[in-house]
Amino acid sequence: MKRKNKNIPLRNVVSSVLLQLVTIISGFIIPKIILSVFSSEVNGLVSSLNQFLNYISLLEGGLAGVVMARLYQPLAQNDHNKMSSIVKTTKNFYHRISIIFIIYTIFLSIIYPLVVKTSFSFSYVFTLSIILSITLFVQYNFSLALRLLLQADKKVYIVSFTQTVLTICNIILFYILSKFFPNIHFLKLVSAIIFLLQPIIYNIYINKHYKLDKEAKEDDSLTKSRWDGLAINVAAFIHNSTDIAILTIFTNLKIVSVYSIYSLVTMGLKKVITSISAGINPSIGHLYAKGDKKALNEKFELYEFIIFFITFFIFTVGGLLITDFVLLYTRNITDINYNEPIFGILIILAEMIFCLREPYVSIAYTANKFKDMKKAAYLEAIINIIVSIILVRNFGLIGVAVGTILSLLYRTLYHVVYLKDHILNRNILEFVKKILLFATLSMIGIIICNRCFTNTINTARDFIKSGMIYSTIIITLYLIGCMIFYRKDLEDCKKMIIKK
Repeated sequence: MKRKNKNIPLRNVVSSVLLQLVTIISGFIIPKIILSVFSSEVNGLVSSLNQFLNYISLLEGGLAGVVMARLYQPLAQNDHNKMSSIVKTTKNFYHRISIIFIIYTIFLSIIYPLVVKTSFSFSYVFTLSIILSITLFVQYNFSLALRLLLQADKKVYIVSFTQTVLTICNIILFYILSKFFPNIHFLKLVSAIIFLLQPIIYNIYINKHYKLDKEAKEDDSLTKSRWDGLAINVAAFIHNSTDIAILTIFTNLKIVSVYSIYSLVTMGLKKVITSISAGINPSIGHLYAKGDKKALNEKFELYEFIIFFITFFIFTVGGLLITDFVLLYTRNITDINYNEPIFGILIILAEMIFCLREPYVSIAYTANKFKDMKKAAYLEAIINIIVSIILVRNFGLIGVAVGTILSLLYRTLYHVVYLKDHILNRNILEFVKKILLFATLSMIGIIICNRCFTNTINTARDFIKSGMIYSTIIITLYLIGCMIFYRKDLEDCKKMIIKK
């Protein structure tokens, strides 16, 4: 393998952020087309079916995280035999999951239209379920193992650029075809076909740059270790899927549509943070594999600072604008009220907490501490489900948001303490100081924005203008605060950006 170490973290971060920006744009355009051409109920149906189809990810049992952690050392040592064994084991495991997924999809396609309240016919829901499942099937059967290898080898940019191009193609075709063939089944089928190109591109690149032995023996310990990562997988799945599932069961598909539109904003913001983290994390993994504790601590300090700075910034601005954006986005949609400002703030807060814990969770996974994480991850999932079910009947959207917030708060604090006691022996006050500084600066910024700029946002131009004003105020406050308290981290960020 030919390796280029020239500022790889920055390349990975830039490509990942570009992908997420394109994904966010896609997430806004495609649902808008569905809302405009079809209805809120169709949008809610697509969102709900996608979430139920994703339940199959539970069968993975946390293998992805285990594979990433196992690949760091053989990649660092150029151990082709070990690498080949891990990749082959992973491919075969995901192939078995894809077979089970076919059975699960057929079962869901039959049961869903019989159980969920909807105005659509059985055949309409059945065929849409099958079409929506194609992309997931391709991902498990052909893509995931190859993608994990590239990500572990700090080749995140290969994955990101591939997905970026395919996503742009999907947006363009979806928009054009919706004008001539306004049929949701046809449009989603075209989307599925576009993403069939993903595993083809990965295969071409890996066959050219890696010496993988197709006859390598499987690593049985790898699939056994996945059970240590199961709790992590369950908690992540519950966080991403529980709210829509509970709303589908206890409310209706129009409420699901409201949730999904607000989630477009928060998920988009979250993806920006997780993409930055994904670009940095492989470098952390390689330092951990080499046992360089001093460099690891220094890298983690910068990692934490970057995530905190960007997370507080984009979620503070997002909190100021989320409801205005949703009302603009759904201006001509009148089949349900999308004005839910309290829910908007709560869901922003929930995803901000998720992003703030990203450095702590990532380094625990990198250190292969999945077994130690099990109890906390399961408890996070239990808190989320129980609180959401209790509150959803009386509080609807707000109830599920509160359940998510409480579960995330618990596990975030757990990981901060765990990092101190088991990995870096790091003082918790470092976490507390950053939280207090950025939270204080955010509150000052919110007060200034709300008191000095109260113009009603009626157009996209108004929205962009307000966004620019709010962003300028918040970023200025942050830079002043960091120049006083975290000058070294700012300097390190500058060096990383201009590094050649």
